[in-house]
Parts: sequence; C-alpha cells; structure tokens
Amino acid sequence: MILYFLEPEVSGGHGEYTIYGTEDEIATEGISGKVKYLHYEFEGWLGDDLLESTPAFIVSSKLETELENSDFIDYKLEECLITTSDEFIEMYPNKEIPAFSRFIPLGKIEVEEENFKNWSGHHFCLSPNGELVITQEALDFLNRVSIDNCCITPLTQE
Repeated sequence: MILYFLEPEVSGGHGEYTIYGTEDEIATEGISGKVKYLHYEFEGWLGDDLLESTPAFIVSSKLETELENSDFIDYKLEECLITTSDEFIEMYPNKEIPAFSRFIPLGKIEVEEENFKNWSGHHFCLSPNGELVITQEALDFLNRVSIDNCCITPLTQE
C-alpha cells in the first residue's frame, strides 16, 4: 500500500489571535490540539486551495464545498480568522483572497522518512509531528482543485 505525505503551500503563519492549547489538550487531542483557534495571516499566496502553517491546515471555500459534496468523512472543518499582513497588501494591493476554513484530519499515522506505520485506515491522517498523509483516493480528489505548490512524497508501509 502506498500513501502520500503532503507538504502544502505555506502562504503565511499563525496570527496574533491564534489560541494555543494546553499540554493536556495536546496529550488528549494530538498535535491538532496545539491550536485551539486558528488565525491565519497571509503573507503571500500562489493560489492553492490547501495551505499549511504547522500544525494547522486551511482549505479554500472551493475545496470546502468539494469536500462537503464528497463521500469523505474523516476530517473536520472549523471556522478560522483569515487576515493579510501589511507586506501582503503592499505586494498584492488588488489580490482577493477567498474564504478559508481550518481543515483537521481525523486519522492517525506515524511517519519515518519515506515509510509509515500504525495507520488508522482513514483517507486524511495527521502524524504526531503534524504531517498530513492521505490515500490515493484522497490525492485523486485533491488533484481536482489547485495543489500545484504542494510537495507530494509517496510513503510505503514499514
């Protein structure tokens, strides 16, 4: 079986209104518990529909609609605050950013170099280090939207 480790475009980072979880929340919820509420501040954007700011991911409204109309159920979407930095406004004064939501994979997996183990069987998985791992079916689905700036590495089972 081959799964895929995705490194989505990083277009910004955690803004000042991001709320971080406690050590207890991280222990019970995994790495996604490290961020309780995400404020994503854009510093640039190449146009992808799936973006990252470790350990959090966001999806455009286009991808959110595609996900909601799909049969995938192993993820959660949450509201998040989206803003643009002063540098972004200077560099792209007329660039419109669509709405984005936080994307939380519900599956679990462990990744070591180009191998994986302890896969929960979900299409969308998150490793303890905040790495996004998906199935071939999920990759085929994401290839219908823009993930042009996403690095994709095949993983094999240990």
